[in-house]
Amino acid sequence: MRNVFLISFAMNILLTVVTLVIGPSEVAIHFGPGGEPNGWASATVNALIMSGVNLLMFASFFFAPHLMRVTPAKWINLPNKDYWLRPENRERMESILMRHLYVFGTLTFAFLFVIGILVLDANLSQPAHLREDFFWWPFGLYMAYTAYWCVKIFLDFRIPKDEAR
Repeated sequence: MRNVFLISFAMNILLTVVTLVIGPSEVAIHFGPGGEPNGWASATVNALIMSGVNLLMFASFFFAPHLMRVTPAKWINLPNKDYWLRPENRERMESILMRHLYVFGTLTFAFLFVIGILVLDANLSQPAHLREDFFWWPFGLYMAYTAYWCVKIFLDFRIPKDEAR
């Protein structure tokens, strides 16, 4: 899953570069009701913002399990953390968390890629216009998966039945 996560991140960086190269010099970066643009920026500023967002998200998903090693337990919010932060359970906890973050990160980057394609398409049309009909179903799927993912985290961080007291 790690490789798919890395590829999904790289695809977003590539899309940012493609947008910078083939898009107009001034791009719509925000859209209101009906897909009408209501925020604009230069292509360079847009590329810097998108690169920054992607890099920040990449760092958050990629390094979070590693940061758990050095973060004091009082600052960690995890279901059943007293169990999972025991030295004998930490490696398994990090593995579970890493798997969840790679999957969620991959789907987040996939969602951002779809949005990036829609924004590029909007900026290549005259006049600029976002096709909302192609926005809402990926957004709905992403929100549904986010809800599922949150429940799955709680389920996966239950105390194993054979170790419950």
